[in-house]
Amino acid sequence: MPSRLLTSPALRSELEDFYAYYALAIDEKRPNDWVDMFIEGDGATYAVTTYNNSSTTGMWWYTDRGVIALKERAAYTNGYFWHNPDKMLHTVTNIRAQEVDGDQVKVQAYFVMYAADHGEESELYVCGQYNDLLVRVDGDLRFAEHRVIIDSETVPPNMGVLL
Repeated sequence: MPSRLLTSPALRSELEDFYAYYALAIDEKRPNDWVDMFIEGDGATYAVTTYNNSSTTGMWWYTDRGVIALKERAAYTNGYFWHNPDKMLHTVTNIRAQEVDGDQVKVQAYFVMYAADHGEESELYVCGQYNDLLVRVDGDLRFAEHRVIIDSETVPPNMGVLL
């Protein structure tokens, strides 16, 4: 993706709303809504790795492909939420986008997630970058690929959370 992209104001606004909803679905512990943000069928991908792995070996910690795998990830996360009532605060910023092939949008963005354990002050939990391919389904944006690259110095203590 080029370093400087000119994104139309309408697309920029739509992307900001999309990622705000995404962050809230995670922070409000709604993993089923998270799944609904991906395309149906076997085409959706959710993958997580660290910056060091992505820049040197290209290895991903895990890759979930298809809606069944995403639902399994959501079920695992739902169990984690029940046993870990941490408060999560998630922000997405520096969204850069490039429209390709009509209904597809390549997106890069940064994210930061904070957590507060049992009412304590929020602390940095994890941060990194999203590399996404979004597609339009019935006029709405959905993830075809959601690739999360974690800053290697902020690996979360438990990978049970959605990123």
